[in-house]
Amino acid sequence: MPPKLPPHTADALFFCPSCSTWRRSFTNTNTTNLLRRAHQRRRPASTLAASSHPSPASPTVNGARNVPERFRELYAALQGVRDVAANHVNMSRLQLALRGLEGEKGIVRVAVLGLDNTATTARLVRLLLADPLSEKAEWEDYLQTYRMESSRGLLIRYGEQTNLAVGNSLVPTISIPSRALKTGNLEILVSSLGARSISADQTIASDALLVPTIAIQSTSTGAHSFVRYPVHKSMVCGKGVNGLLAYTGLVGRVNPNTADSIRAAFELNVGEGATPEGNDGISFVDIERAETALDMFRESVQNATEYEKGWTGSGVQPLVDWISSPAKDVAIDPAIKRLVDSTLDGAEKSIVSEEKRKVLALEANTVPEEVRMALHETVSAWAERAHTELRDSLDQGFASKPWRTLAWWKLFWHVDDVGMITSRILRRKWLPEAEKEVVWMGGKIHQAGLLNQETNSTNPIQNSTEFEISEEKSSTFSRNLWPTQIPDTRKQLTTSSVPSLHRFAQNLVMFSLSTTSLSSALSALVYVSTSTTSVYEAGTIATIGLFYSLRRQQKQWDAARGFWEREVREEGRQALKETENVLRSVIHEGGRGIETAPETEARQQIDRARQALSNVK
Repeated sequence: MPPKLPPHTADALFFCPSCSTWRRSFTNTNTTNLLRRAHQRRRPASTLAASSHPSPASPTVNGARNVPERFRELYAALQGVRDVAANHVNMSRLQLALRGLEGEKGIVRVAVLGLDNTATTARLVRLLLADPLSEKAEWEDYLQTYRMESSRGLLIRYGEQTNLAVGNSLVPTISIPSRALKTGNLEILVSSLGARSISADQTIASDALLVPTIAIQSTSTGAHSFVRYPVHKSMVCGKGVNGLLAYTGLVGRVNPNTADSIRAAFELNVGEGATPEGNDGISFVDIERAETALDMFRESVQNATEYEKGWTGSGVQPLVDWISSPAKDVAIDPAIKRLVDSTLDGAEKSIVSEEKRKVLALEANTVPEEVRMALHETVSAWAERAHTELRDSLDQGFASKPWRTLAWWKLFWHVDDVGMITSRILRRKWLPEAEKEVVWMGGKIHQAGLLNQETNSTNPIQNSTEFEISEEKSSTFSRNLWPTQIPDTRKQLTTSSVPSLHRFAQNLVMFSLSTTSLSSALSALVYVSTSTTSVYEAGTIATIGLFYSLRRQQKQWDAARGFWEREVREEGRQALKETENVLRSVIHEGGRGIETAPETEARQQIDRARQALSNVK
């Protein structure tokens, strides 16, 4: 493959498909003006300069484009397709379709692509464009001797006068006074198609034959670049059985929807008689026989019979009819209509393929439902075991000897052990096994791939408020790989509830001691100050104070212990509930790919373009 242009050269060159002109961004003003004047002399009047075109992003039909009224709806719809479906539509073919609508009779481009034998291609083009009623023209000799092995192809346009000076155009262009070009409003692109360089395991674009690639060689460095040149119809020209085999290898890899726009012709001498026309748009021609018949008729009209026999038997006439047959009594040229149809079909097919690809990618990135169901069952079994553990372990903890040592009457010498004993119960009896299993389940969930993808928040796990989880709590899973409600709740109880209970026990003991001391002091004072008061009478006051303080301590401490036991159990149930909800939420929503929005607008715009095409009258 020839090397591409270097970046600095590629930036200085650009290609306008409408006028096939090579332009350079030179800084020299005189050189630029000279090239511009040469381009204006060379360009036909029907071609619009690229610099005069409005921005392609504008969906409005500009009057400067001279779009006929009956084409304006279709023109605007195709511009809308270009804007909303730029990633799916073939922009080269779409621009060609838009250009074909910028006039009552748009130019139809036909590519004649030679399979590794450009001499045969040029000879066939000469026969397709030759007028048997005229003398042999200069351009016919030019085509008979033309070779494209080292050139950029050849663009043939209609002109009142023959102009064989190719100049500095991107694609070498000549103008010839061919009646076939004028009648059919045609442009013929003659280029080569190196089918032998394409191996069987390589693929080509579905529209490769309708958007041929032209190699452009830099005059300064000799490097090559490539330009895509869209056409309405393509004819592949080959020679012999080898050319036919090469074509069958190519045509099997192109879009079948474009079959009406592609035809093949192969030079195959089958002797005298009519040359058969194969199926699937394949024709067999005898170029030498057609050239002989044409020369005989030009020598003398008396050879009309031989000409008719030789020309018909050569198989060239069906190709002439296919290329240059003018449209009759139709609203839009069939070639342009097929181009619009195939372009819209290609865009719609691209959208479908993209959506299928996204669906497959979504399915590949989504954890199977069987795995989710198995994990849900695991969570259910864990929740049952955890609630049983909470009940049984706390029952054992509150029935243990350390907790019994905190009875109200033992509080006087165990008051400093309240914090230690309660913290030990929380550490050893408050869901230790459930916490370990949560870590294990977090590993199982991570192993299943439920934490590897961004979750799709559009699918709620439940509609009930029972399963509502705050964003802060649900986010702990993603930070720690497993829910942390159990250790967080234990830490909260240890830092808030345990110190409160310890402080309350100290207050009760202090109140009992102070009340007993004051009542005893008052009893002694009464006994000393009053001689008539007996010891039993004075001791009554101390007894009342002692009884009141102990009764108060018993009542309030038992209530405090019962409240703390209920609080610990309730906080445990709440922690288990939140942990279960977080696990189920991650199992339900995790491991799902992001669902992208469908290409609704692009589909609607394509449908509008199809409707506008059917409305053309």
